[in-house]
Amino acid sequence: QTGVGKSTFINAFANYIVNDTLNEAVNDEIQVIIPSSFSYTMYNTSDENEDKLIIIGEENEHEKFSDTGHSNTQQCRSFVFSIGDRNLRFIDTPGIGDTRSIEQDAANFQDILTFISQYEHLNGVFILLKPNEERLNIFFRFCINELLRHLHVDAKQNVIFIFTNARSTFFMPGTTKRLLQGLLNKHREEQKVDVPFKKENTFLFDSEAFRYLALRKNGIQLDNEQTLSYIRSWDHSVNEYTRLMAYVVTRPLHGISKTLSLNEAEQLIRKLSRPIAEIARLVEENIQRARECKEKMRNNPELALQGIPQNNTVVKRLEHPR
Repeated sequence: QTGVGKSTFINAFANYIVNDTLNEAVNDEIQVIIPSSFSYTMYNTSDENEDKLIIIGEENEHEKFSDTGHSNTQQCRSFVFSIGDRNLRFIDTPGIGDTRSIEQDAANFQDILTFISQYEHLNGVFILLKPNEERLNIFFRFCINELLRHLHVDAKQNVIFIFTNARSTFFMPGTTKRLLQGLLNKHREEQKVDVPFKKENTFLFDSEAFRYLALRKNGIQLDNEQTLSYIRSWDHSVNEYTRLMAYVVTRPLHGISKTLSLNEAEQLIRKLSRPIAEIARLVEENIQRARECKEKMRNNPELALQGIPQNNTVVKRLEHPR
């Protein structure tokens, strides 16, 4: 979902693995894997509210945060982290529900499929959500349904739900849980695919601690009460990351070729819809003409010698594609 904090999630992780505590991170260099920005409201010298834009890193061709409302992440990118004797690869993707158009979402999905085709398998498919969705609106339904529609049925064992900004709901799924469960139940009834949504594949994070680091690096001081809150958020998120990694390694490998084949078949079916419709129309017209000819032959049997008229399709090969 666009704006849910996918890039911030990865940035926060990069800081969690190099610093054990928030205090250590404040005194260390901030890890910025993906450039991003956010607005922070503070009081100026006249005790008036003032919005300050906090920019982390520099905007580039992959990350655009100057266009408000658009997905910051413009293209898929992968980031590899060394953890012990293993490498962990995160693939950051454009969000679903881009404000530009549904066509942009379709283009983003094609970009995702093209990007992951270079790999053999996926260990996990992270679906990031906000915990405080109040209503099952068209936007939320579209995001979930589009994600599930593009996944092969076997990928259900690799689906992992991640709630961001969970501090606002006391690190619980919040009102989104009921809405999401309803969509998954409907998906199970209609598609006969039961996507698990349990505590073991649900994780609650709050990446505000990363924003706290960004504020400190921009010379903004916060009071002790706020700092303690961010410390608790940091500690909870570190524990959740540990639980998340332990869960991911238990997942069966999902062959990417399965998901790619599913979407290729869908594209083929979509392309065939127009010629099939044209053929059906042509058949219907010929049936109608045959009925009319039959009635005329009853009145004038000699017309039978002329045969039954029909519409024929002419295939014209073009020199260049349209």
